Amino acid sequence: DCEHEIDAFFDTLGKGFRVKTVTLVTQGREIKVKATHAGVASFDFDELCDRPNSAADFIAIARAFHTVILHNIPLLSMDNLPVVRRFITLVDVLYDHQVKLLATAAAEPFRLFQAEKGAAQDEAFAFDRTASRLSDMMSEEYKTKGHRPSVSSTDDGVDLCGLAEIHAQDISDEDIARIWDKYDTDKNGLLSKSELHQMLQDMSQLKKGHRNVGDLTLEDAFSSIDKDGNGNITRKEFVQYARSGKVSVWYII
Repeated sequence: DCEHEIDAFFDTLGKGFRVKTVTLVTQGREIKVKATHAGVASFDFDELCDRPNSAADFIAIARAFHTVILHNIPLLSMDNLPVVRRFITLVDVLYDHQVKLLATAAAEPFRLFQAEKGAAQDEAFAFDRTASRLSDMMSEEYKTKGHRPSVSSTDDGVDLCGLAEIHAQDISDEDIARIWDKYDTDKNGLLSKSELHQMLQDMSQLKKGHRNVGDLTLEDAFSSIDKDGNGNITRKEFVQYARSGKVSVWYII
């Protein structure tokens, strides 16, 4: 059925990466993500829309993941307007950040919200836009768009969030060179584990407001880039990894 198909797709998207449970932090609040790998996160509808989550929570998710899988979208009605409003906000945020959305739902987008004529016209109008956006997110044109997280930069202009999230074909040689030069602090042409750790901490600070990068995250990132396993990352290895599109997993802690 659809649930099995979408679960299989989640596994395919993250092939070669371990499924993790992570915590995002925004405005002092924690957002638990029970299943994520390789920049893809899986949620049940109730986790996001039947709880007191805010736009800020959804923005944190949209910044952290290029693809969201959403299970079990139910039929919506006047009886659960707070849930409807959260869902509208969620879709708006994902759409604005060009996050890919894969979902299982009780109906097609324009049939999800059922309201009597003359009732809740504001919500009905807003949901028409939501349904239009959901339909657009199903189009091939939308699927080819790159993830567009909010951009933050370091004081010297190195866009770390961009390195973490933009598609490989969008990373310029100049961007890679600037980031390499910033973190190859001893200028020996190699990135040590401590230098990579500094990079990951800076990314985490920019993305989530903290510098907590665990040893396991560091080891995973380092071993993924250090292809020859000699304990150092060469510039060639770094460039190859950046262009592979896998850098998005670095900031998921």
